[in-house]
Amino acid sequence: MAKTLSSAQNNNNQDNNDGTTNKVSFLQVPEDQWIQQTNSKCVQLGYGGATCPSTCCGSPHGTDNTNYALNSRQAVIGNAMGDAKQLYLYGVSDSISGMDAYRAVCVDNKTTTAAMPTCVSHWAGTDYNPLTNNCNTFTSTILKCVYGLSDDKPNLGISDMVTVACPMEKRDDGMDVPQCLIPVPPTSLSDEAAAAAAADQLDMEQVE
Repeated sequence: MAKTLSSAQNNNNQDNNDGTTNKVSFLQVPEDQWIQQTNSKCVQLGYGGATCPSTCCGSPHGTDNTNYALNSRQAVIGNAMGDAKQLYLYGVSDSISGMDAYRAVCVDNKTTTAAMPTCVSHWAGTDYNPLTNNCNTFTSTILKCVYGLSDDKPNLGISDMVTVACPMEKRDDGMDVPQCLIPVPPTSLSDEAAAAAAADQLDMEQVE
């Protein structure tokens, strides 16, 4: 999609009358472009209120969400007006997929190599607050704390008043960064055993 925008639209700078330039946080994608994107290759990320208390149960991650067509007007929250959908481009990433972003926000410390801090909220359905922990808070967290992008949005009013504070995490290089890192799943014993067996087999082949 980023490549389909014209050079004028894809310029992330705006020139002022005084000769200075402002950096633009996002660009609106024309509807006649995104409405043509019918392939179900996107990952839809969102959050809403529910009666469930478990981590990330307020952020559905089913087949419909992980195989989402960009031209779909279906939203995570039921009161969204799909017919009024607008799409904005904030940036691109070659290293963090939508599935990675979900895992970074929906941390399950039982399936990671080390305990990781909560990514702004537990995102349980019961954590929802219409002003302080809502769908826009979740979007800000994904943009700012996972992708390192701006969390500015197009005039959403009182539903978008929270400035999220990303947790400090230690990268592989030992540097502390304000970011929700993608958890690394632990290697299971069966995987280790399979790797050892493969190494033994290779050694035997080399001997022969």
